[in-house]
Amino acid sequence: MARLSRRKVVAALGSVPLPSGKEVCAAAAADPVLLLCAHYGELARRQELLLRQWGDREAWLGDNRDWFNLSKAERRALPEAQLLYAIDEEYDRCVRAGVRIVRRLRALPALTVDGAAAKLSVVAEVIDPEDYPGAHRILLSTIEDLRVMGRKG
Repeated sequence: MARLSRRKVVAALGSVPLPSGKEVCAAAAADPVLLLCAHYGELARRQELLLRQWGDREAWLGDNRDWFNLSKAERRALPEAQLLYAIDEEYDRCVRAGVRIVRRLRALPALTVDGAAAKLSVVAEVIDPEDYPGAHRILLSTIEDLRVMGRKG
């Protein structure tokens, strides 16, 4: 699977609502897909937070430690940069965990309309709306259609 850029991940994160914790708890017994999708949503929110922290830390390093003019070795040796590297490592762990969830979702059938909508919501987060704007809008519309159908029973 191709690695997404941080810019693309941030752009995708805000585009699609995933089910809330209460919705997941109520329906998880009927469809295990919802648990995986909820976990993916938690990872996506964690990634968004980590990206903001990473950007704030990098900006501080640029303002206070001449970060952008340092060599790679100088950056690595800078004590104040260790938090930046820790954030980067945690972000990478979250990305890998998300990839594992996506792989599991491919093999796990949705048992409910809500489960199908949740799976499509994960897909909508992975697809960059800038690359496929028309398809992404159709996907979002279909997710909403499924959620309305699910509410109607």
